[in-house]
Amino acid sequence: DQVEAANQQLMVALEAQRRFVADASHELRTPLTTVRGNADLLVQGPTVTEEVRAAAARDIASESERMSRLVERLLTLAQADAGQHLELSRLALRPLIDSVCRQAQAAHDDRRFHNVGLTDATILGDTDAIIQLLWILVDNGVKFTKPGGSVEVGLRQHDSTVLLTVADDGIGIAADDQERIFQRFYQADPARANNGAGLGLAIARWIVEEIHGTISVRNNRGPGCTFTVTLPLAG
Repeated sequence: DQVEAANQQLMVALEAQRRFVADASHELRTPLTTVRGNADLLVQGPTVTEEVRAAAARDIASESERMSRLVERLLTLAQADAGQHLELSRLALRPLIDSVCRQAQAAHDDRRFHNVGLTDATILGDTDAIIQLLWILVDNGVKFTKPGGSVEVGLRQHDSTVLLTVADDGIGIAADDQERIFQRFYQADPARANNGAGLGLAIARWIVEEIHGTISVRNNRGPGCTFTVTLPLAG
């Protein structure tokens, strides 16, 4: 009945809120500790050398940026937990890919970014969500390639779908991890350890599923791995 349905909705909302608080506290604890420790250094004044002060300021800026990304991703997951959905409209993928790759190259001049075989493709999607998806996949490639490595983004049509691929020449992913990396907070083997939160690929999967697509990963024949996102073309 209506009362039972209302109670069920309330339970879902409360569980989403509980999970958001747990996620936030879990992920923000470390960067907040770093910021506080460096802030304590700065307030010591003349007893701290200029070199130490500069390093502390850089750490605060870096961790603040990290927290900003974390909050953005946590809010996306909270949206998913609350059962909210993306509002889809027609959009062209190629300009978004060009923009993200250009910005990524400017931010990481020790990596090479390539657009390969980009075709014009229109999908039903959400612009902000697609940009977030692209950044998650490109950032993932950057994390696991060495300086001088490359990240390659491709886009091609196949029947009534479009295939978006992001490939790197990094360390690859163990076969046992290739499905689990899309789980929230999952971290793969220590060789892939980094300061990430383990949230990005979970968000990527949610975005792709909201657009009625699929996402998968496989190791390349050579070094690295390739993420493949399959999305339906707009009718």
